[in-house]
Amino acid sequence: MKRLFLLLPLVLVSLPASAGPLEDAKRQGLAGERADGFLGTPPGAASSGSLIQEINTKRRQAYGEIASRNGTSAEAVGVLTGQRLIEQSPAGTWIMDTNGVWQRK
Repeated sequence: MKRLFLLLPLVLVSLPASAGPLEDAKRQGLAGERADGFLGTPPGAASSGSLIQEINTKRRQAYGEIASRNGTSAEAVGVLTGQRLIEQSPAGTWIMDTNGVWQRK
C-alpha cells in the first residue's frame, strides 16, 4: 500500500491532459470530483457528459495500469487518487463524499 501511495503523483501528473476544459467545468459547477477517483455531474448541473466520460476513461485506464504493476485493484488506486484530488480541489468545487453525497468544498 505504501508503494501504491508513492505512485499517486504519477497518476495525478497524467490526469491534467484536459485540465483547461476540466477546470472550467469545475469552476462553472458542471463537474466535480468523486471519492472513487472519477468525475461526476453535480446535482442540478447541465451535463458535461462527453468531457467527463473522456476523462473518466483515461483515469480508468491509468488506475488499471498502476494497479496491475503493483498487485492491487484499480478501485484502490482510484480511491487514493480521489482523496488526493479532493484535497487539492479549491474551495467552492463540487465533491462527492464516500456516502455518495454531493457538497461544495
